[in-house]
Amino acid sequence: MRTRVDARLREEATRYALRFACEDCAHFVPASERCSLEYPASPRRDALLAHELELCKEFELGDSTG
Repeated sequence: MRTRVDARLREEATRYALRFACEDCAHFVPASERCSLEYPASPRRDALLAHELELCKEFELGDSTG
């Protein structure tokens, strides 16, 4: 899903600590910086600097403590 990034999205992402990046997903493998489902590892945390954000439909929050 593609989403336009604007000042409002950036502000709300900061205010509500929104999680959207691969690094926040249960399918992300930090050691290899890859997706365990073999999707491209995108978006990354700096994606809010772009004009458009493409979100993964397989995104799942997981326990980052392992």
